[in-house]
Amino acid sequence: MGKWLLRGAIALLAVGAAGAAWVFGFLPRTHPPAPVRVAATPEVIERGRYLAINVLQCVDCHSVRDWTKYGGPPVAPIGAGRPCMDRKTPTAGVNVNQEYFPGVLCIRNITPDRATGIGEWSDGEIIRAVREGIGRDGRGLFPIMPYFIYRHLSDEDVQAVVAYLRTLPAADSGITPERQIEFPLNLLVRLWPEPLEAPVVAPDRAKDRLAYGEYLARIARCEFCHTPREPNAMEGFEGRRFAGGMPFHLGKERVMYPMNLTPHASGLGGWTREQFVARFRAHATPQTVTPAENTLMNWNAFSGMTDDDLDLLWDFFMTLPPVPYRQEPL
Repeated sequence: MGKWLLRGAIALLAVGAAGAAWVFGFLPRTHPPAPVRVAATPEVIERGRYLAINVLQCVDCHSVRDWTKYGGPPVAPIGAGRPCMDRKTPTAGVNVNQEYFPGVLCIRNITPDRATGIGEWSDGEIIRAVREGIGRDGRGLFPIMPYFIYRHLSDEDVQAVVAYLRTLPAADSGITPERQIEFPLNLLVRLWPEPLEAPVVAPDRAKDRLAYGEYLARIARCEFCHTPREPNAMEGFEGRRFAGGMPFHLGKERVMYPMNLTPHASGLGGWTREQFVARFRAHATPQTVTPAENTLMNWNAFSGMTDDDLDLLWDFFMTLPPVPYRQEPL
């Protein structure tokens, strides 16, 4: 009996060692950054500015935000990163299962500063980080960076974003990027990145406006925030796409539930196109609010979306199956 127990223990150790060698030796999955050089024409830069500010909200996530204003608009220096989260930082976001952040994580400076920003990064390295979740050092990025969504960003659009980021005033944030993620998330960060194997092309908005509306809903994170799913899961519940009700934590005291975007009576069913667009335009100038009145929705950024893009979103939402709204459990 003792001999078999010993053999079993040795076998388990061997399997564990092989698993550790695989995780630490072969993950994350990655390809070398593409040798692309972005053509930074005025038109490309303007497209990148619109995407980075009004659709993807790159600068919102990578800037300090003023939470005394509705939606927390970013403050200067734009894109210079945010103070690091650590084990004393209360968690906020989707279905938080613990009170404080599990480690140390700094939100990167994305200005062209050479010391703390992306000034030394190649265009291909930036594109790989945005869409595949791999940093310049080859490590997997923590998925607070939504690369699992931005992998759907077209080659043309991601290059436009890079062109715009290169034009930001270089700002030394004074923060040296640092990361210490606790077990088991430190292993999961190695598992999540997935390399792109083929070019990504956006739908032709002139030929298929509904498909382009769906593209916008994906890259603008409408689908991610408004589709309920299991805690900390990437995929939503079957049949509840865009139906709202996913709990989001705003600080320690408040929970928010995104609305239903399907044409059900509990969602957009009673709205008009004009009301939908007006809801976005109402927050072009964010108002001063108390913490209890604030929202995680980036209204100030989305208010700058074009009328045509908002129309495309509306048309796409109106094609969705109407699904009743319900709040998911915490």
